[in-house]
Amino acid sequence: MKLQETLKGLEYKCIHGDIETEINNIAYDSRKVNQGDVFVCISGYKTDGHQYIESALNNGAGALIVDKEISQDISSAATIIKVSDSRMALSKMSANYFLNPTEDMNIFGVTGTNGKTTITYMIKQILEASGINCGIIGTISYKIGTAEYSSSNTTPESYELHRMFKEMKESHIEACAMETSSHALSLSRVDDVNFNYGIFTNLTPDHLDFYNDLDSYFEAKKKLFYLTKKANMINIDDTYGKRLAASLKGIETPVFTYGIENESDFKAEMIEATQRWNKFDIVYKGNVLGSIKVPIPGLFSIYNALAAAGICFIAGIDFENIKRALENMTGVPGRFEVVPNNKDILVIVDYAHTPDALEKVIKTANEFKKGRLICVFGCGGDRDRTKRPRMAQISCRLADHTIITSDNPRSEDLMQIIDDMESGIKNTDASYEIIADRYEAIKRAVEICQKNDMILIAGKGHETYQIIGNKTFHFDDREVAKEIINSCNQGV
Repeated sequence: MKLQETLKGLEYKCIHGDIETEINNIAYDSRKVNQGDVFVCISGYKTDGHQYIESALNNGAGALIVDKEISQDISSAATIIKVSDSRMALSKMSANYFLNPTEDMNIFGVTGTNGKTTITYMIKQILEASGINCGIIGTISYKIGTAEYSSSNTTPESYELHRMFKEMKESHIEACAMETSSHALSLSRVDDVNFNYGIFTNLTPDHLDFYNDLDSYFEAKKKLFYLTKKANMINIDDTYGKRLAASLKGIETPVFTYGIENESDFKAEMIEATQRWNKFDIVYKGNVLGSIKVPIPGLFSIYNALAAAGICFIAGIDFENIKRALENMTGVPGRFEVVPNNKDILVIVDYAHTPDALEKVIKTANEFKKGRLICVFGCGGDRDRTKRPRMAQISCRLADHTIITSDNPRSEDLMQIIDDMESGIKNTDASYEIIADRYEAIKRAVEICQKNDMILIAGKGHETYQIIGNKTFHFDDREVAKEIINSCNQGV
């Protein structure tokens, strides 16, 4: 493909060379540049692609995309293109390079702090119950037909994103349910995705290591709803959902709301809840569409089902297909997932890693516990420190006993993370203990578990690794809990 074709829709200046030059591929990591590629210099968290121009040229780059003045000798054979924002350029160029694969796909973007993963899985199941092939891009993995790829980011960089969309198109996949992270929205990864539908779940403090405050985080999420073409679905029971719905009143794309407490376009009524399922009526603009029995407990599951059902109904899916799909949900990996074991100990693993998510999952567990609730959790390193003491407070207030441990400490000192957590509960009479090693913490929970007690292991959910320093180790809460329980001698 000619370089000029990848630049369609961009404002740019050719400061050296020829835009008619042929390029083989696009790269934004100099180590992945091959002969004849165009190297896009983007600024990352810790480094700047402009610093690796020489490396890219040595690897054979035929063209460079820059948004800064560069000191390299431009008499090289490479074509040099200056743009105002190289991240935006990468997005547009990637879409052009892969022939704009989302133009004739139904893309469902789901954003918010909690609930994104479950909703995307529900949308996929609903669409496929209606004969529509649907891919998934999200926290757990990227699913394209029968292929499944491990997830490095909730929403990958724009180049990988459009490459996957191209693969979906070639696999005759007509739709994609996609978790759309605030980082992806802020960093222009999804600028050139043709979103037809958007869903807003909720907003609670998270990623405040990246954003200055909650309002900045909200503004990042808000961007999705100006990219959609057909409909937006907003949780009206959420404070920021109300604010978002009000701010979207003037846009061309229709806005629908969902909720339980407030008047909304899609509302759950006549709710029955047990430790195994939720049953409720879905009411659309005052008319009962029908009753649904979702085999996932917890109030948050009703909100998730309502969002998925509502957006699919607006997209033209028959309600009976929506009902059948949701009633046959088998659960989502690492989301209130029960760990099977030979001692009949009830262990739940959940991805809850924000104060709001932890509070909701503990409250749900409390609804059907018969004995004590033992909560094991930690907080990640190189992430928002302000949530650490709050999460400890929530666990100690709502659970009967808390075991504070490690999560993914990354480059931070583990004991400093734990000190931050403990600062919220240190001078209280809370029932807690600290066991820094996550394996030993889970083992301790099993050891003190008595008949009818429940163990909740929160924070990592589906993750199969632990990041300590700059190394990644295999660690799966579900595997560890099962192994410890099945090998112990005691019964409960």
